[in-house]
Amino acid sequence: MGKKYRVAGPAAWLVWFSLLLWLCLPAVAQNDATPPPETRYLQAQFGQVLEKTTREIASLESDLAAENQHLKEDQKQQERYHTSIAFLRDLVISGVGISVLEKGVEEVNLSMAAIQSRLQDMQQRMDKFRQILLSTEERAALLDQRILDSESDLVLDPAIVKEYRQYRELLQKKQQILSAILDVLSQQSTINTDLFSSFEEIRTRLQDQIKEKKGDQMFQRTERWDMTWDGKTWKKEWERASEFIKNLLTGSLLKEKWLVVTKQAGFSDAMVFGGLLLAALAGFRGLAVARKKPGFQALACQRTGYPLLLIQACAPLVIWILLVHILAKTRINQFFPDLIQFLFASLLVVLTTRITFVALRLVVQEKQAGFLALVLRWQPAFVWGIRIFAFLYLFIYRFISFQSAVLPVLRFVFEVLLVLGVFLFFKEISRMECRPKYLKAAAPFSKAVVLTGLVADAAGYTYFAAYWYISWGITIAVLCITTLLVYSMQDVDQKFKQAFEPETGSIHGISYPFYWILSNGIYLLIAVLVLLGLAFSWGAGERIFPSIWQVFTRQYTMGKIHLSLSSFFFAFLVIFVTYVASRFWKQVMSDSILAKSGLSKGAKDSVITISIYVVWAIGILFSLTAFGLNTTSLAVVFGALSIGLGFGLQNIFNNFVSGLILLFERPIQVGDVVEVGSVWGEVKKINVRSTLVQTYDNASLIIPNSEFISSLVTNWSHRDPYIRRDVKLGVAYGSDTALVEKLLFQAADAVKEVYHYPRKPQVQFIDFGESSLDFRLRFWTTIDEFLTAETRLRFEIDRLFRKNNVVIPFPQRDVHMKGLPEQEKTGDKHDK
Repeated sequence: MGKKYRVAGPAAWLVWFSLLLWLCLPAVAQNDATPPPETRYLQAQFGQVLEKTTREIASLESDLAAENQHLKEDQKQQERYHTSIAFLRDLVISGVGISVLEKGVEEVNLSMAAIQSRLQDMQQRMDKFRQILLSTEERAALLDQRILDSESDLVLDPAIVKEYRQYRELLQKKQQILSAILDVLSQQSTINTDLFSSFEEIRTRLQDQIKEKKGDQMFQRTERWDMTWDGKTWKKEWERASEFIKNLLTGSLLKEKWLVVTKQAGFSDAMVFGGLLLAALAGFRGLAVARKKPGFQALACQRTGYPLLLIQACAPLVIWILLVHILAKTRINQFFPDLIQFLFASLLVVLTTRITFVALRLVVQEKQAGFLALVLRWQPAFVWGIRIFAFLYLFIYRFISFQSAVLPVLRFVFEVLLVLGVFLFFKEISRMECRPKYLKAAAPFSKAVVLTGLVADAAGYTYFAAYWYISWGITIAVLCITTLLVYSMQDVDQKFKQAFEPETGSIHGISYPFYWILSNGIYLLIAVLVLLGLAFSWGAGERIFPSIWQVFTRQYTMGKIHLSLSSFFFAFLVIFVTYVASRFWKQVMSDSILAKSGLSKGAKDSVITISIYVVWAIGILFSLTAFGLNTTSLAVVFGALSIGLGFGLQNIFNNFVSGLILLFERPIQVGDVVEVGSVWGEVKKINVRSTLVQTYDNASLIIPNSEFISSLVTNWSHRDPYIRRDVKLGVAYGSDTALVEKLLFQAADAVKEVYHYPRKPQVQFIDFGESSLDFRLRFWTTIDEFLTAETRLRFEIDRLFRKNNVVIPFPQRDVHMKGLPEQEKTGDKHDK
């Protein structure tokens, strides 16, 4: 028998609880050893984030080291720039020549461009690191809040909280590095900003010094080159030139430049250069296409096309000059400043001589054959002599030394050769038997011009000689262009005269005052351009152009409206551009967009007219804005316009709105045949105020648009072009009516302008007339062909009736005479 033990009371409950706790502890321990899947996923994610942040910190440490290196380079560069600034300040004080000051301005511009480029790069890097710092601070703030919440959250795994704290430490380190980078960048920016300000100040002083000396340098005498030239100078110049040519041929100079380019140039510089080359190639391609156009070739054979030939010859050079000029404004100019300046000046010389060469050849080709042959023989010598001298002079000035002792010798040799060439040229002209009369006065004048420059340079007045030759060179180019324009305008003027003067008998003639204003306005424009060109060539542009610009931009205040000549010009320019755009848009809409739309002619014209109204509305708003009218001013203008509409402009506004109704509702369209009163005509144009209707007598009816809205107008081609017409005729009594009906159907079938749509022709026996059996042939035709259809029908009916002996009778009337009384008859006999 077994014994039974019984535990009762609180002790029993304590035993059972201890046993249960002992059984559950292993399970709890097992759960602590193996985290749940959510915790494992969070730990994996945090591991990746911590690894990524560690890599970012390493990258930022490299950036910090690089920025510290840049700071050291900027500090060294600052010392070099301070030395350069001190040297430039000495130039201002020492009173050196203008060429040295201008060279100093070029160096300052290059330095400022380099500093500006660095400042832009620094700003981009600062913006980048500030954005990273801001993002890091936001992430750290969120993480701090999460850690604070986790301290009160007993369910969150402590391992996750630990990783939170590790991530927060990494973010704090990242913030410190970013702050250090921004501090270094701020120091770099301060250094470069101060340098930029210093260079800007010294540039202003150099430019002021140049302006002060330019007025005095004209007659400032320099030391003659023959008094300073000796063997040592020659040896020194030769060594300098030999060293440069050696470096150029061996490629060391190019390698040095290429290393600078590869080190400092970026992808944007390559993109700019490639884009400019593509634009230049597109311009050359456009010129090649334009030369093949029949219109261009036709103009090239006339005097009217002389300016076009000049533009064609000089356009490639203009494209290259623009390309080099744009390169001078980019960072590429920092790598090749002398090369870009050399190319720009050389291309300007080539362009000037090219203009003179082409213009003079076109001008003299209509002169005597002997004179033309003489000019064509000497012209290349002068042109290429000037170009070779300019290339050599600019090459030495830019690449060897701008103070080279070779330059005065080169100038003197060129001047001597120029004088000899001019004297020999006019000597050959004097031997001609039939030479132009104006050359008698031109010969001594030209000789005096070239001798003056030579004597001035030999006497030491170098600046005056250079100014003298350059001014006369540009003047000759301006005069050649002027002569070419006058020759061309003479032909244009003659064509305008034939087209516009009513005496020519042209049906499109315009009044003589219009022709007079147009032709003289063109000549006035040429005269103004010539005066501006001469002012520029003789150096007066620096005084005249600013004064003209000041007058042009001066504002005149009228209440709240500010007006100026420039605003008026720009407003007029906007209106002109709007006019050209509306004409172009009309052509595009009619020829391309709506060509295959399937719309009728009237519908197309309505769409085109409405779109042109929209273009004009936009253009007028832009022109008012360009004129200087702001929103308040526009409100005043429209308020005054509304008052005008209430009084004097009511009818005009009524017609304008009626025109819009006609365009949208389209009761009449362009091409419709309408009957106004008793007059038939075709709608030719629906304008803003009125509609143009041309009658069949070629008379033009100008009908206000409101008449078509408020009055009765018959539109014969409103929905379709078909119209029903009748031909009435009579045949003699006794004719075969069945035969008549058959012949009328045959006549209708024989005329192609008679259609079986919308109904077939009908023959109606309408009445027994006084002299004939009356018939009516009813048929359908189009509004454009109904007169032709009626005429051909009558011809065909007459032919068929004659062939089949059907008679169309004359009007017949029987007259019965009553008998006279006997007394009247007797009296008549007695009288006889």
